[in-house]
Amino acid sequence: MKEENSDILKKFGKDPGFKVPEHYFDDFNKRMAESLPEVKITQVEAKPTMWVRVRPFVYMAAMFAGIWCMMKVFNGLNGESTRQQQAISAGVQNERNADEVMMHGDVSDYDITTYEDSVAAGDSASEPVR
Repeated sequence: MKEENSDILKKFGKDPGFKVPEHYFDDFNKRMAESLPEVKITQVEAKPTMWVRVRPFVYMAAMFAGIWCMMKVFNGLNGESTRQQQAISAGVQNERNADEVMMHGDVSDYDITTYEDSVAAGDSASEPVR
């Protein structure tokens, strides 16, 4: 197999067969520039649209709305979570309610720990919440 390849190389040689005419690239840039059509460049002042002007403010408002929603979800902005905890502890302090709720399994571990904490601290959460 190597003998056949070496015979082919001897027969045809290593010359690729492609040649560039002499001094072809000497003035190539000049000839290319001459062959291109003339282009007029006019500057147009683009006036910003209403959306381009208002967009930063819309993004900022959306960001603040997202922060407000996260605070509402995680912290309970208006204190609803503390009112719910007080209502649960007030309901559980009545022993009959506590037994009934414990039998049905509607109390979570968190409710039990907050009830124990409120009883230990002498919390006045036994009053009904309005």
